[in-house]
Amino acid sequence: MFLWFLAFWMLGYCAVPNSLDLLGLDGADLSARGQALLHLLLECGELGATVGILWHSLRAYRPLNLGWFRARARPLRAWLCPALLACAFFPLVDLAAARSQGWFPIDKDLWGPNMMEQNLAAGDVVSKAVYFVVVTVCAPVWEEAIFRGFLLPSLTKYMPAMAAVAVSALGFAGAHFSMQRFLPIMLLGMILGTLYVRTRNLLPCVLLHSLWNAYIFWQLTCRGTVVM
Repeated sequence: MFLWFLAFWMLGYCAVPNSLDLLGLDGADLSARGQALLHLLLECGELGATVGILWHSLRAYRPLNLGWFRARARPLRAWLCPALLACAFFPLVDLAAARSQGWFPIDKDLWGPNMMEQNLAAGDVVSKAVYFVVVTVCAPVWEEAIFRGFLLPSLTKYMPAMAAVAVSALGFAGAHFSMQRFLPIMLLGMILGTLYVRTRNLLPCVLLHSLWNAYIFWQLTCRGTVVM
């Protein structure tokens, strides 16, 4: 986890800014489309870093043979009902997000302004399509791999499963570096963690994470509101 947080920071605050400097570019001066492509590049880098660190750290233990990181579509009946039940709790996450907006009305991302939310308000079709891929494909895959695939089962060695779900959800929420988003994302992490404990399958977690992000994307683009 330390290596992952270090890579997360290095990519966003060293590699990308320094690369832009070498190219003579300023990220703040890029168009909405350029910033969307830059965000996609960063997400792909984070995905690659996540997979690379997990592979390097865990390959000696043959985690796939132990059932870790299993993502199977079949049998469908093994995970469909728990996934649908998990979806029933999404309104609770939405309520927490709305309340958090009232509790932290001027909350800002602790790592700087959220350029995606700003660009979606004024971006073109291409930039919106790029951001859609970022939030519904890239982010769910690497976030589920690190928080539900690795952190949650690792914690079960030291604590009961539901306590591990709670702790991994706290880490998941904390990694978004925003007070306004902390409570709803923690609740989302609890839902996805419980789903993983019930199914031992990352696929439904990734699908529900993607579904939730698509809902938030719709809110940002169609309703003009910022929930998460």
